[in-house]
Amino acid sequence: MSNPGSSAHGILQPNPYQQSVSLAVGFMVKIMGNLESSCGKNPELVVDFCTGIEEDSDIAFHFRVYTNSMVVMNSFQKGGWQEEKRMFSDPFMPGQPFELRFLVLENEYKVFVNNESFCQFAHRLPLQSVKMLKVKGDTVLTSVDTF
Repeated sequence: MSNPGSSAHGILQPNPYQQSVSLAVGFMVKIMGNLESSCGKNPELVVDFCTGIEEDSDIAFHFRVYTNSMVVMNSFQKGGWQEEKRMFSDPFMPGQPFELRFLVLENEYKVFVNNESFCQFAHRLPLQSVKMLKVKGDTVLTSVDTF
C-alpha cells in the first residue's frame, strides 16, 4: 500500500502506471507528463481510481482526456458505466507538458490542470473502497506523486 508522501519522481514512469492507494479527505495525486500524438491521432489520457487491480474492478472515478475535444468523467459500478459527465473544454495541448492534480474532498474530487481549477466530480463510491490508481494513454509520465 502506498504511504502518503510517496513519490515516483525524476525518472520516466511506466505506461500504463498503477499504484496502490488509500484515499482519505485531503489526499492528493499529482501527475506530470507530456501528451504525445501517435499515428496522427489526438492523444488521450486516462486516470482511474479503482477498487481493485482486476480489469473488471469498479472505478470510483474515471477521468478521460480527449485532446482538442473534451474531458469525460464517469464511474463503473457492478459491471456497467454510470451517467457520464462531459466538459467541452480541454486545457491539454499535445506536445506540451502538463500538471494534473486530483484533490479528494469530503463530497467530491476536485481536479486542477496546470494549477487552475478545472472541474469537480461527486463521489459515487465510498472513498475507502478505492485501492488502486491507474494512469494510461498517449503520454510520457514524468512523475506521479501522492500525498
